[in-house]
Amino acid sequence: MDLYSNLVEAEQRLVALVSSIEADSYSSPTPCDRWDVRALLSHALASIDAFAAAVDGAPGPDMAQVFSGADIVGDDPLGATQRITRRSQAAWSTVRDLNAELSTFIGVMPAGQALAIITFSTVVHGWDLAVATGQAGELPEHLAEAAQQVAAELVPVLRPRGLFAHDVDLAGEATPTQRLVALTGRKPR
Repeated sequence: MDLYSNLVEAEQRLVALVSSIEADSYSSPTPCDRWDVRALLSHALASIDAFAAAVDGAPGPDMAQVFSGADIVGDDPLGATQRITRRSQAAWSTVRDLNAELSTFIGVMPAGQALAIITFSTVVHGWDLAVATGQAGELPEHLAEAAQQVAAELVPVLRPRGLFAHDVDLAGEATPTQRLVALTGRKPR
């Protein structure tokens, strides 16, 4: 699958996941220690929106807003998720040159790299939200493996900044999803 198809699939999975979150689950803890479900969903959506803004040129969240976890879903988490993922897919569908430089909230990079990073982020935070709300977290193998390729490059750079915990050791055989989440410092379920 291509990068854009992976993004669409990851965002569709996120919409489906959010549609199944019970209202009383938004205050539940997540694998991301400092955030509950509402804050983590807000962070994930702010990230998606910020990368979309880098593509379509319309206003979007800045780095402080992305990492604040401030509530951007309000009383309609599903509506916010649908709105932001629609914007993202519309923006990314216009990208024809994945080597073109894109100015994102985390720096200038090739569009393909930005697309891979936001897909990775969406996949991993989707897993976090699924686990936190008692939903199935196992990912399609191709999504987990694509995200793991990004994680292998990105996580070691960001770990010293406190954005990822240390790798979790896996005993025995592991699924691609388990390998991905272990690499990002999460305990596989």
